[in-house]
Amino acid sequence: IARRQRQMCIRDRLDVMYYKLSTNVNLNVIESEMGVRFRFPDLYDAVPIIDGLNEELLPIITSENPEHIDFGIWGILPQNFKENWADFQNIRNTLNLDIRTIDSNSDYKEALEKRRCVVVVSGLFASFNFRGQIYPVYIFPKKSKTFSLAAIYNVTHDDFITFTVLLEKSNFEVSKLHNISDSMPVILDNNHKNIWLGEQYEDIIWGNNDSYEALGFSSHTIAKEFYKNNILYDSVLDPVIYKDLINS
Repeated sequence: IARRQRQMCIRDRLDVMYYKLSTNVNLNVIESEMGVRFRFPDLYDAVPIIDGLNEELLPIITSENPEHIDFGIWGILPQNFKENWADFQNIRNTLNLDIRTIDSNSDYKEALEKRRCVVVVSGLFASFNFRGQIYPVYIFPKKSKTFSLAAIYNVTHDDFITFTVLLEKSNFEVSKLHNISDSMPVILDNNHKNIWLGEQYEDIIWGNNDSYEALGFSSHTIAKEFYKNNILYDSVLDPVIYKDLINS
């Protein structure tokens, strides 16, 4: 019951762009496009929809060990955290943080300077509000199968990596697809991924990033079952046409 209450509370503060991602791609494709290999490949599974409220593992590349792909738990905890995870996550949004405020946030400033990472994904989700109806939208790159999201991480006292995805103001293209909030994850192509993991990471904070345009993103609406908890099937990411949107 407590877990369900926590999820309902967080869902009131977030939307799907903030707590759902997709890693629906083969391990070999990830390694080929990222240019590095998984350290523990047996832990990876391609998953159409990952719900961050379920403390999911995602593939990440860290600034400390950029020569391989690790795994991190989505939902950042304080560095060297020893207490119960759920207790901390009950009182804070641990899944994402606005990059425009991170420099003034004492809780995460050290992580920004010392523990940056990228989260490797194949797609993200948006919600389009049209005449009081919400339609789920799948957003994915046309020029590659994968891309990265800027993130920061901490390490618990028992060596688990936990991370939070960074957000920025939505660009014009995304704002047309996702009109229920004005933020989006910080998207990185391979060039900007390397910048984020390196010493010139502040370039990304200042907005010197054209990854969205370079990756050539596309999108389509998907089935509204997407919004229902624990419903997952092979065609969940396939396009679904809604007559109300076509006739508008």
